[in-house]
Amino acid sequence: MAAPDAPQSPSRKPNTRLVMICAVLGALLVLVVSALLNWPTGGTSQSGGPNQLGSAPAPRVVFTAPPGSCLSWAESDASDIRQVTCAEPHLFEVTGTADLRPQFADNAPFPNTEQWQQIKQERCVEVSTGFLSGRFDPNGRFSVGAFTPSEDGWADGDRTLHCGLQQPGPSGRLYPITGSASTMDQSNVYPEGRCLGINGTAVWDPVDCARPHSVEITGVVNLGDQFPGGYPAEQDQDGFLFTRCEELTARYAGSPTAAKDKGLVTYWDTLPEESWNAGSRQVNCKVSAQLPDGSGLAPVTGSVKGEVQVGKEPAPRATAPGEPGAPATEPR
Repeated sequence: MAAPDAPQSPSRKPNTRLVMICAVLGALLVLVVSALLNWPTGGTSQSGGPNQLGSAPAPRVVFTAPPGSCLSWAESDASDIRQVTCAEPHLFEVTGTADLRPQFADNAPFPNTEQWQQIKQERCVEVSTGFLSGRFDPNGRFSVGAFTPSEDGWADGDRTLHCGLQQPGPSGRLYPITGSASTMDQSNVYPEGRCLGINGTAVWDPVDCARPHSVEITGVVNLGDQFPGGYPAEQDQDGFLFTRCEELTARYAGSPTAAKDKGLVTYWDTLPEESWNAGSRQVNCKVSAQLPDGSGLAPVTGSVKGEVQVGKEPAPRATAPGEPGAPATEPR
């Protein structure tokens, strides 16, 4: 089912301490984010830590952690990065390293932000897909990230890219992962009752439903229950979800007409074939509203279970600079 104007990712200047390239991709509401960390690492005294490029050694845990290790931090600049068990909430799961020496000679200039984005997308998707036994969902809840050589380390010949998986929101903040990504369903779903914020007309990080938001999740559907065989065509998914999401929304909201009576529309996500082949099976049912001129999502205040106010103007855009790579403060 077509969504009311899939929002685009807002432009954002790179942070000088670390660069996360976030691209809002994916399903009907473009809720999937590809976030690529540009945190310098390396094993020499000229390797940069996550605070300042090239000025201090990176913590050894960054470049000695083997694939399957999990890292976490509480400070927005990751100055307290540490290794934890993957059973604990963590922000980065190491998937392996990529050797960039075949691509970059000793005298090659240090890549710029755009080049790092391309390098990490190409190499870390490959590394992470191998770590996940070929079942990486590019539209799923996880994105690839990487710790890169510092500029000084690069000049000394460091060409190692340390790849991993993380779970970012549209703002670039990272949400904790509990458990190993290698054993988890990668479906990009939110729990029933979660509201997703709004930035202009774009879907943003989860918020309390009492605050202005773009989307309220009214249910989670496992398409594998309905389609136990091969990949179901999108029109077949739509045909099933049309009825199922209306049922779940009615149950969630308290009556079959509650959403419509409050100016909200029920719709849903569908799965592309590459996500299905990666093992993803779950999608969300949700409600939202359009602006009167149809230009995008309207800010909604209050849950569909109670009183709702639908704005007639776009929500304000975030004006404060984001902190890509910082731990999120709200639950996902």
